[in-house]
Amino acid sequence: MRTIFFGVVGLVAMSAVASAQEQIPACQEQQQLEQVLASDGEIMPESCRQVSISVLENNGDRLCLVDLTGESEGFVEQLQEAAVEQRWWILCEEVEAAIQAP
Repeated sequence: MRTIFFGVVGLVAMSAVASAQEQIPACQEQQQLEQVLASDGEIMPESCRQVSISVLENNGDRLCLVDLTGESEGFVEQLQEAAVEQRWWILCEEVEAAIQAP
């Protein structure tokens, strides 16, 4: 799950500026994400999914909703969604700052 989050973190800054909602690929392994990117999304390994990031402006702050639910409807995915929270609100600026940090 940590690798999915870091894949998402790398793209939150772009999605926050780009639009209110963005779909990006996220994978459990770096090599799998590289495969998705190299194939322009044609190849999507089983442990990868499309993650949506929504941006909400609220009182001058940009809040990002990272939704890990994806589009899979299988039994295993349903168990994961029931066991682990799939939607996370974060402050977009904190993610951007973490990406910029040396």
